[in-house]
Amino acid sequence: MTSPFSGFENTTLTFQLADGTYTTNAVGNRSLNTNPEIIKAVLKPTTDTSTVNRYANEIQQFAGADGHAVLLEGYLVKPQVYPQGVEFLMEADIEITVAIGKPETGRFKLLPVVQSPYVVAMGIDAITPIRGVFRRN
Repeated sequence: MTSPFSGFENTTLTFQLADGTYTTNAVGNRSLNTNPEIIKAVLKPTTDTSTVNRYANEIQQFAGADGHAVLLEGYLVKPQVYPQGVEFLMEADIEITVAIGKPETGRFKLLPVVQSPYVVAMGIDAITPIRGVFRRN
């Protein structure tokens, strides 16, 4: 089954997930190897002020002292559910086209989101909500 949002995706998120192996550099320091996990989504800036207020501290911390951050929300397109290893509060590289124009890039921090109890009770698994903070480069 394909997502009802197929064809409308405007965002590419690239999470770096640990693959369980390590690399040792010339001085003996080990670093974790990662594989990219790409998620396509349809996202837009939220207009719900109560949601923005709920995440105000998270937005401010992620934006930094002189940065600008926006709360985005929408739905996963491909894959339609979160891949194993992608967890809330993880960060990803983002490329998003919000309006007609050139894509913007930056960082995206995945925030917790709860699926509607109605959608769960009906057994609908074609839509998965996503919410996060976008900081422009």
